[in-house]
Amino acid sequence: MRRRLLLGMGTLALLVLIFGVPAVLVPVTMSEVPERSKTKVFATYQDAIYVARQTFAKHRNPDGPGRLMPIPEDTMGWIELINPMGRKAPGGGPAVWSEADPKTGTIGVSGDATIVVVKMPAYRDLEPETVTIRWLP
Repeated sequence: MRRRLLLGMGTLALLVLIFGVPAVLVPVTMSEVPERSKTKVFATYQDAIYVARQTFAKHRNPDGPGRLMPIPEDTMGWIELINPMGRKAPGGGPAVWSEADPKTGTIGVSGDATIVVVKMPAYRDLEPETVTIRWLP
């Protein structure tokens, strides 16, 4: 009898652990999703600026290390350089494209071999921002 009672309590504890813990954690985790999506958009924006600046900096010294490929000649070249793995925006679609999209959180990038313009959309409560990076030989 005592063994059955312990077995029943163990089963009950296991069920509480399996179903109770996720029931508490999922709502807590899901409440942070909007904040994480804004962080993802802002991080992608900062990455795009960093990649453009570093690409131009590496090409200032023709004999310097780090020159693996030429500077992109067009917008699609910059998009592929900044987002080579095809990351997705929080709202769906590509994380980096030629135009910023405030509905999805897509970062806008346009440029050629002499200038790159990076635009952050007004996604959720982020302020729209534009940075222009120029090639200075």
